[in-house]
Amino acid sequence: MTGNNTFQGTGDEISGIGGVREFRESPCPGEEIVYLSILREVPDGLVLLDDRGTCRYLNEAFTRITGYTREDVPTLEAWFERAHPNPAYRQKVQGQGQELFRGDRNALVASVVRRDGKVRDLEIRRAPVEGGCSLLAVRDVTEHALVEEHLRQATSELTAVIEAFPDLFLRLNADGTILDSRAGRLSDVPLVSRALLGRRLQDLLPAGAGEALGNSLLEAVRTNAPAAPFEFICSDAGGVRHYEARVVPLYETHLMAVIREITERKRAEQELHRHREHLEELVAERTKELEHANQQLERLLYYIEMTERRAAEEWLDSSIEQGTLDAAGPEEARITTDAAGTIVIVNTAAEFLTGYAGEDLAGLSVWSLLSGGDAAEVLASEVLARGRSGECTVEAMVVRKDGSRRPVRVSADPILDDEGAVTGMICTLRQA
Repeated sequence: MTGNNTFQGTGDEISGIGGVREFRESPCPGEEIVYLSILREVPDGLVLLDDRGTCRYLNEAFTRITGYTREDVPTLEAWFERAHPNPAYRQKVQGQGQELFRGDRNALVASVVRRDGKVRDLEIRRAPVEGGCSLLAVRDVTEHALVEEHLRQATSELTAVIEAFPDLFLRLNADGTILDSRAGRLSDVPLVSRALLGRRLQDLLPAGAGEALGNSLLEAVRTNAPAAPFEFICSDAGGVRHYEARVVPLYETHLMAVIREITERKRAEQELHRHREHLEELVAERTKELEHANQQLERLLYYIEMTERRAAEEWLDSSIEQGTLDAAGPEEARITTDAAGTIVIVNTAAEFLTGYAGEDLAGLSVWSLLSGGDAAEVLASEVLARGRSGECTVEAMVVRKDGSRRPVRVSADPILDDEGAVTGMICTLRQA
């Protein structure tokens, strides 16, 4: 088809078995048979057009690829109408075809409707032939185009992911040489710029970080799995910055280093650590206070018990001496308080006198039960303040639960610990 070999004759002459009947000045006998065999066996579809666009020949591969025979393709224009039924799309393809014939483009890829109605993507290339003819080579690139589309989609998605993360992505050789770099839109990692491509990343990091990176590269290459992340610190005009680096293997011996600034996270962790330490200090302090309060309460209850026991023993001894052991007098109301005057425990006579149950009286202030007289002054200033027993010279009134009042005479004895400190008092109420 080059040199002195020229297709001649009409379309009918060319059709035959699918080859050319007459060659001019064949270089050697049988060469035309070799050419015809090549035209038949080549996997790409071949279409020979004359200078008027009339189809002079097409091979079997073209029919296998498109489903169209020689009768279906009298001219290139007629084939375009059948292969591109959409007028708008056909006009676009025809425009690209004109560029192809002018030599403005090497190939065009277009969707073609096969004779059976299926749509395939075909790549068409043109080669000029002697006599003003053109030879079109047609190849089915549907699967290739699909792979390219998937690749473009995956690349677009990967680009979106990279831009969405505040990380610096570096593609490296196994020795740490920077091959490419990409940074997300939110990235604030001013460590490596594209001007440093070809440098080893270890040489751009602080000494300790470079050594850790080298170990991560070796681990990722050896295990073909992501290496353990590591953190490092860099100082610049803005102060100390904290970074986290991860190394993951890619294809062959390439690796990806992902670097993220974690300065804010480290500051938050430090602040959280300070708050935790402060909280632990508060808990320890509060625990110590509760332990001290429990110890005071235990001592108070112990002294209450001892005071009640001594009072009972004194009353028993006095009754025996006076011979009045069997004479049952009115029981005195006893109210035990802490050092602040808060009621801790009462006896049955106090419950009867006040109209309150014992659990209702616990936690109330003893001052809320007494009205009038000098009870408040004596109990506060003498008993609790000075630690001395006291007795009110003026009758006071007990305010009962129902609001009624009863006159009483009030006396009190302090409760002292081993060091002589006042931990509470026992108030005795006698009905007047």
